[in-house]
Amino acid sequence: MTDALRGAYRVMRTIRAVEERVRATGGNRYAGGEALAAGVCLHLDGRDAIAGTHRRHGHRIAKGVDVRAVLAEIQHHRLITTDTLGGVPLLICGAAIAAKQQDTGGVGVAFLGDAPGTTLEALTLASAWRLPVIFVTENPGYADRVAGLGVPGVVIDGSDFFAVHEAAGEAVARARDGGGPTLLEAGFPRHVGDCLHRFRTRVTDSGELREQVLDAIDAEVAQLVEDSVAAPKSAPDDLETDVYVSY
Repeated sequence: MTDALRGAYRVMRTIRAVEERVRATGGNRYAGGEALAAGVCLHLDGRDAIAGTHRRHGHRIAKGVDVRAVLAEIQHHRLITTDTLGGVPLLICGAAIAAKQQDTGGVGVAFLGDAPGTTLEALTLASAWRLPVIFVTENPGYADRVAGLGVPGVVIDGSDFFAVHEAAGEAVARARDGGGPTLLEAGFPRHVGDCLHRFRTRVTDSGELREQVLDAIDAEVAQLVEDSVAAPKSAPDDLETDVYVSY
C-alpha cells in the first residue's frame, strides 16, 4: 500500500513540477487538477486510451508519458492538443468502439473540462452501445443530466485523490466488465486548490508515509524536471518529424 501511495504522490508532484516549469510559456495550465489526473489514470494500462482538452499535460504524465517527451514538445512549441474542444467526447467513443470490437478489455477516458461540444451526443451513443467509456467533467449538473440515459453519474471532489481513485476504480471496472459508460463530475478550484497538501496531510497523519519520504520524492521530481529541460533538443529539421507521443 505504501508503494502505491508513494507512486501516486510522485505522479501528482511530477505534474505540478512540470506545470510550474512551463508557467512562463503562457500556456493553459493544469494546476489544481493533479489528484483528478492521477486518481483516474492510475487505474489504466496499455489497453486504454485517454483524450483531453487543451489543459492535458497532467493527463499525459499520469498515463505514463515520459516527462522529457512532454517538456520537449512544449519547449519546441509543438504542443499537440485536441483540434476542437467539442471533439473530445466522440473521439474517445471511437477508441472505445475499437476496444469493444477487438475485445481487448480496454477502456477510454475523456477528460472534458467544462463538458463542451458533443458531450451529450457522445453520452447518448456510449449508453446505447454500452461502450467502455468514462467521461470526466468539471461542469456541475452533468451527473444529473445523464440519469435519463441510464448512465451512472457520480459527483466527487476532484481535489481529493482518494475520492477520485475510488470512484474511478469502480467506473473502470464497470466498463471492463461490459457495464457501459460512467460520468464522473469532479470539480476542483483551478489555480487555487492544493490537492498535494491534502494528500500529504492525510498520509502523514495516518502514519502511512513520513514527511521525509515525501520530501525525498519532491527532490527527485525536481531534479528529473531540471534534467529533462537541460536534455539535448532536436535539430530544427527534426521538429516536424514524429511529433506525436503515444499515450
